[in-house]
Amino acid sequence: MNTNFQTPVIVNPLLASRVLKNTYALLGLLFVASAVTAWFSAGMQLRIGFFPMLAGLFGFSFLIAKTRNSGWGLVSAFGFSAFLGLITGGNIDFMLANYSNGGELVTMTFGVTAIAFFGISAYAMVAKRDFSNMIAMLGVGLIVVVVGFIANYFLKMPAFGLALSSLAVMVAMGLMLWQTQRIVNGGETNYIIAATSLLANVFMLFNNLLHLMGFAFGDD
Repeated sequence: MNTNFQTPVIVNPLLASRVLKNTYALLGLLFVASAVTAWFSAGMQLRIGFFPMLAGLFGFSFLIAKTRNSGWGLVSAFGFSAFLGLITGGNIDFMLANYSNGGELVTMTFGVTAIAFFGISAYAMVAKRDFSNMIAMLGVGLIVVVVGFIANYFLKMPAFGLALSSLAVMVAMGLMLWQTQRIVNGGETNYIIAATSLLANVFMLFNNLLHLMGFAFGDD
């Protein structure tokens, strides 16, 4: 039988419900922190370099994993959200500075990201299909995206960059679907890891959509 269509089993319904509630409560606060730092970053025209960005992303991921079971985990989570906000603010400032309709593009990207996030979250909570076997494919896709962006930093091929952003959008949506169902089914028991993972997926979705929007609809 194809396991793709097996009904997911909820390991501990009470624990899963509590983790889900705590995850979205924390995620809401992390979104606020990211929005504030993004506004600050865009206003101050702060832009983080490519390799410092990678170092920060991997560094915060390691730190959150190490501190997830202590109060420092929350501190790390908010530091991570602020860092993502700084990166996003720099990208927003780039759109505003380089496209006459930059404000419209940012608004459009925000709307599409919000619709995708809430739509995927709702679907993951009610879907009868088991998405657990998607993680191997998504993991490979994520590695391709990271390695591809590092390579394109030196190659500077616009078409390749657009292809990578398109792949990143698909990987981000797939990870949101997988992660949300994992929380609902009790596979993820740490709400700090769950919330920061979803935040990172939303960050990847928004920023790569912004890149695609600029290419498709940007007016110089």
